[in-house]
Amino acid sequence: MTNKQLAQAFKLTGSLLELHNENPFKVRSYTGTATRLENLNEVAAELSQKQLVELGFSQNMSDKILSLLENGSFKELDELTAQTPTGVFEMLNIKGMGAKKVRVIWTELEIETVKDLYKAAKDGSLEKTKGFGKKTAENIANQIEFLEQQEGKQRINIAFKYSDYILQSLEKQDFIEKISAAGQVARHEPVIDTISFVSILKEANASKELFQFLNNLDGISFDGKNSSPFLWKGNFDEIDLNLEIHITEKESFYGKLLRETAAISHLEYSQKNGLNEEVSLLEYSYQKADSEEDIYKKIGTSYIPAPLRNGNKNNNSEWKWAKENNQSDLLELEDLKGTIHNHSTYSDGQNSVEQMALAAQKLGHSYLVISDHSQSAFYANGLNKERVEQQWQEIEELNKKLAPFRIFKGIESDILNDGSLDYDENTLKGFEVVIASVHSVLGMSEKKATERLLKAIQNPYTKILGHPTGRLLLRREGYPIDHKKIIDACAEYNVAIEINANPHRLDLDWKWIDYAMQKNVWLCISPDAHSTEGLKDTNWGVKVAQKGGLLKKKTLNTLSVEEFESWIKAK
Repeated sequence: MTNKQLAQAFKLTGSLLELHNENPFKVRSYTGTATRLENLNEVAAELSQKQLVELGFSQNMSDKILSLLENGSFKELDELTAQTPTGVFEMLNIKGMGAKKVRVIWTELEIETVKDLYKAAKDGSLEKTKGFGKKTAENIANQIEFLEQQEGKQRINIAFKYSDYILQSLEKQDFIEKISAAGQVARHEPVIDTISFVSILKEANASKELFQFLNNLDGISFDGKNSSPFLWKGNFDEIDLNLEIHITEKESFYGKLLRETAAISHLEYSQKNGLNEEVSLLEYSYQKADSEEDIYKKIGTSYIPAPLRNGNKNNNSEWKWAKENNQSDLLELEDLKGTIHNHSTYSDGQNSVEQMALAAQKLGHSYLVISDHSQSAFYANGLNKERVEQQWQEIEELNKKLAPFRIFKGIESDILNDGSLDYDENTLKGFEVVIASVHSVLGMSEKKATERLLKAIQNPYTKILGHPTGRLLLRREGYPIDHKKIIDACAEYNVAIEINANPHRLDLDWKWIDYAMQKNVWLCISPDAHSTEGLKDTNWGVKVAQKGGLLKKKTLNTLSVEEFESWIKAK
């Protein structure tokens, strides 16, 4: 468990204690331990109990940290969880619902399920309760609706982990001749509800072997009702995620793979051939083919990589993309030469600046932008001016030590409620890279949010706009913005837009990549890394960038260190 995961367990315990109206001092002991873990420079999992105590943790709390590391929980947390109805526990995950509000709902309104809470929010009874009100009730109802829409879905990084498990398990089996990922995984969807594969078996009767193997494979259950002789359906036991394995003949493999991967509107695309007849891609997919490329040739178009087969009926963007580009133009992970938007132990990161730089070097990068949180982000140990200068000095020393590798002096500046940045002009001048992001007061109208971002974009020190909508996939909708206005302003003021590669964000959304490229706005793949391991999240950013057709020549951090520095100075 990471420090952050340990901290979350202590925060949850504090919330449950507050929910059960326990002593406030006891609540603070858990929330205080959570804060200490978040700000800990060392990795708690690597420390002994003696070392934890020396760092300021009490004997009692260090016991609980060790229990979490060894068993995944501790006695008090287990007891509180057992005493809390499942529905009440779920209410703590609703945005805007702290433990105090949930306690009122539970004890005064005697509501124990999210379903009943939704009913109370819609029928007017919740807004009549002290401490709530009409607006709060509306927000709670909207959040419950949003969370219900996310049920049965997993973020891309989780889905890929389970997809890899199935693929690696099946590839080892003698009865499998060929197998490929299809569907949402092949299309690099940011959130996924079904993992799909298309397979060829070595023998015609090997489907029995396949079914028997899958039925005995750890972690998955068979859905016999919805399966058929050529389709195994099931789901994973520990997470809400579906699984399907399609069986096909050798000559039909590529057509089946295409049909199970592409959106239906992509398959329905057709263009007039020499006989002035229209034949869709779907019809060609039923013909014998030696490859997917072969099927696209039959319809008279260039090959379209699987992530782009989204079927946007409004502008046929993937077909336009194929006319102007080819697969070699599409951004790949290895094209990235630097990593932008990274945190260190100066704010809420888990590793030092030097450790982050060495890890970036190990990934083959030649530069790193350190962009810790700014001073208003007190919850993330944001840097005041004195600590900013201390970090600058350390970066200068490290640049001498690590040359030719380069660390750039950056900051993730909060965009304040009025759209201004988080330091005075003199301090902003000293940063080489200012990433401007919204972290607070997220409940905005589209007009307010757009105006707030526009003011930040117009600031001469803003170089990159960070996670433009502030969304957290499966947890929180982003605040609404006028994407075209924001992208147009970034084009006018030469501000790059990040595709935040953290799998919880993946923001800018892939649907706006094409418009940004049309406007010649630089896009960058930013891991928003809070640890050396987090640097690897660029992988997820690249995957969704491919879904949007991002070209390597339009990606800021494909620039060399010298080119990147020139861009900074020009801006």
